[in-house]
Amino acid sequence: MRNELLASVSFSLEFADWLVLGLYLISMLAVGIYFSKRASQSADGFLIADRNLPWWVIGFSNVSTYSDAGGAWVWIFFFGGFMYLNKIAWISWSIWMPLVCIFWAKMWRRSQLVTTGELIEFRYSSKVAGWFRGFYGAYACLVWAVVLLGYGASMTAQLLAPLVGWDILTITLIFGGITLAYTLMSGLIGAAYNDVPQFFIFFIASFVILYFGIQEFGSYENIVESALTQRPAEFWQIIPPSSGDNSFIDPVTLIAIIIMGLFMAGSPFAGEGWAAQRFLAARNERHAVLGQMFNALLSLVIRMLPILPLGLLAIALYPAVDPAQPDAMLLSSGQEIPSVEVWGHMVARYGDKAPGFIGLLLAAVLAGYMSTVDTLLQWGSAFIINDLYRRHIRPEQSQQEYIWVTRLVMILMMILATGLALSIQEIGNWVLFINAAMIIPALPLSWLRWFWWRFNVWGEIFAIIISAPLAYIVWFVLEIREPFWYPAGILFSAGLLGSICLAFLGKPEPDDHLKKFYLQVQPPGLWGPIRSELEQEGLINTQTQKREFRLDLFAAMGGISLCLSATFALFSATLLQWGTVSWLLPVILLSGVLFYVPWLKSNQLAARVAADLKQVSDLPNNKPRRPNQTQA
Repeated sequence: MRNELLASVSFSLEFADWLVLGLYLISMLAVGIYFSKRASQSADGFLIADRNLPWWVIGFSNVSTYSDAGGAWVWIFFFGGFMYLNKIAWISWSIWMPLVCIFWAKMWRRSQLVTTGELIEFRYSSKVAGWFRGFYGAYACLVWAVVLLGYGASMTAQLLAPLVGWDILTITLIFGGITLAYTLMSGLIGAAYNDVPQFFIFFIASFVILYFGIQEFGSYENIVESALTQRPAEFWQIIPPSSGDNSFIDPVTLIAIIIMGLFMAGSPFAGEGWAAQRFLAARNERHAVLGQMFNALLSLVIRMLPILPLGLLAIALYPAVDPAQPDAMLLSSGQEIPSVEVWGHMVARYGDKAPGFIGLLLAAVLAGYMSTVDTLLQWGSAFIINDLYRRHIRPEQSQQEYIWVTRLVMILMMILATGLALSIQEIGNWVLFINAAMIIPALPLSWLRWFWWRFNVWGEIFAIIISAPLAYIVWFVLEIREPFWYPAGILFSAGLLGSICLAFLGKPEPDDHLKKFYLQVQPPGLWGPIRSELEQEGLINTQTQKREFRLDLFAAMGGISLCLSATFALFSATLLQWGTVSWLLPVILLSGVLFYVPWLKSNQLAARVAADLKQVSDLPNNKPRRPNQTQA
């Protein structure tokens, strides 16, 4: 099958293309070298950039990790249109991104942790918590980070294969190896700053290829008109639930997606993954919050400005074999090929328009891939070094030892991910599994551990351990995939009910430990007994905290409204539906005000509370404990 795919495009790279591609790769290595000295001074400098990332780097770095030159998203749009985008991400992301921005980003930054795995000992107090933290570190690295690396390598290789004529192994070894090299040198800070130019490379390249497509059709209006004739009317539906023959989001699935959005702060691929790592590395709480909202607008709207029109261009250029199930497409020669190759054929179609342009497009594809790889290497290795090696195997060793062990872990991760990439045959089933199903059982933890004082380590252990294995059984063994709400409901209910039952069967955490956690993080929610004790001791003012929560709630609702309205306005503008855009624009402006004003007041209030708490925490008996100080 792969040899046939490689033969479907007749294509070769010229000297100018290799020159552009070489300059891009050299520049990425140069950034790694530039930050290598700064990153190599300490383990925390290597893992969390000495907590000095500005908001704009956080935003660009996170969106780059979610992105590519457009190949994956163009194929997803070719296959399922706006409703498939809504199903995979755009509804749930429009909910979780503002929620994480307002509530979770500042809690992560206040925690002063190095990894999200460290939260286990910070939140729970027993020896079991200490040992489970070590297990979690290995699990997060091997089950989450390595699987996502393998999926990304397989997807990128299938996009690049028609262009360079290489197989998955060759593509991964060469381009993954270069990414590994600069990440080994510069850690998080080099990876994060490399992500900034990578975003602009694939963003600009997408606009250039769109320009050539418009030239071919004469106008963008002609592209839209041609694309609309290639699919049934239901394919172009924008706002869920689905209607007619469009079955991607039925009403029950929409409810399931909304529920998932409320809990995605607990996803290792969303609010609790590399995004949280960047919150921990932010200069302060304000930079963490602004970085996440910037990431939301970049991810949901700005990066899609050229990609959605490219999806329309792809549909206009390549008819689907079956418009009702467009997993295969027709070339002008009449040959049928998998639609996952659509991006490669578009690149080949316009690659000769200017010297070196195909090299720029390849660099754009690689920019998205390399941004994802450097993030996952850094994120996954941080779990091993901080939560397993430094905590249990070799505590109190030199900073240089920790840095070199981190680099060794990155190399091993790349080897394992390459093996996984070679084994993935059907990428379509993996798209929704990776982005949704695999982490559903663990999603309730995003609320239970932060917002409920009674939750304990046994509920945490249950949800984490069953998450990936149970999802794999449901998705691939039992093949329960459609309608989406059915497997989602099974997985979410199992995680939620099992975690709550085990929490009640076990004892609550000691009050002293919970009070230290609460003082440092200031979480909202069901903390009544702990909050009352702290107020009686004169350590907090519950009225001030209630006011901050109300402001945050208004800001979160404004943020969700902003993201959803901006998303649907972009979708409508893509189809030139200016009437819909005209009434959505006032909603966008009003939502922006409703987000920004309450958040600004909340941030100012939180700053005053933090100053008061600092005076309290400086007292020996009240100083919050860092998790690494827990007894084994």
